[in-house]
Amino acid sequence: MATKQSKYIVNTPGDYPDELKGKTGTSKNPVPGVKTTHLITATDKVIDKYFYTDTTWLWSGAAKEPVGQAHIHDYSQVIGLVGGKEGADQDLDGEITIWLDGHKETFTKNHLVFIPAGVVHGPFMFSKINTPVLFLVIAMNGQYSAKPAKQPEKPISPKRYSLMDHNKPGFEVGPKPKNPPPERKSRGFLPLHIEDDMVPGAFYVDVVKVYEGTGGAPAPEHVHEWPELLAMVGADPDNPRAIDGEMVIYLNGEKFSTNKSSYICIPAGVKHCPWEYNNIKSHAVIFSTGPHGEYTRSHENDEKA
Repeated sequence: MATKQSKYIVNTPGDYPDELKGKTGTSKNPVPGVKTTHLITATDKVIDKYFYTDTTWLWSGAAKEPVGQAHIHDYSQVIGLVGGKEGADQDLDGEITIWLDGHKETFTKNHLVFIPAGVVHGPFMFSKINTPVLFLVIAMNGQYSAKPAKQPEKPISPKRYSLMDHNKPGFEVGPKPKNPPPERKSRGFLPLHIEDDMVPGAFYVDVVKVYEGTGGAPAPEHVHEWPELLAMVGADPDNPRAIDGEMVIYLNGEKFSTNKSSYICIPAGVKHCPWEYNNIKSHAVIFSTGPHGEYTRSHENDEKA
């Protein structure tokens, strides 16, 4: 049933994974040799005054040639590679190569790649995907746009981009509540985080993997002066658009629940949280992002309901 806040819940993709466009691949098969699902796209046409976020699952396979092309943006972006399984949480169980400013960077572990405006990047080589990898693209720009470029013959030094392969120790969004909610049990892992005090100039991205259980964000209802995205996506290749459980979000005091892989696109000024997930039975990825450079303890100054 549609609610007043339904317009903020997005779970459909655009026409094509923009970052992978090139001479190789089609909209139905963007990475030949690799089974994929183009999952969800958000832009300012989906939500007014919003930013670009795109996700594609790479399920399994091996590409024989690179996809996409060398290009630049006039805005900064983050590319995420998120995979792994319980017991090998940071291991992609695969091999992915991205060309950046003449450097050939090969990834076998989870990473967030911060790419400032003007850095030449692409193409992408998905040499081996043994277990699911989420290919995530985020830019604080309303629409995706790119200009063709050539990789420099000589790698640019020092490197103008940053590779982040870990989370932020001690990360918290604000003081612990005086009356904490009842303990909720889940199994998961915190693989990746990036923000301005870790990489100067970066916007914040936080990634969490949930294997099973019940949990939620450690924040009461609050509001920001900037837009934010909260997302939860299931990792079942046989049911790629579903969460094996339930996600619940409160927006302007109204409860919304779904079992679909979804973005929660929160415009500036919209009250949100609690944000919860219930009875998750199989692997899912949660991530949050927004234009705010530093998210650590940012809720201390939020307006409370």
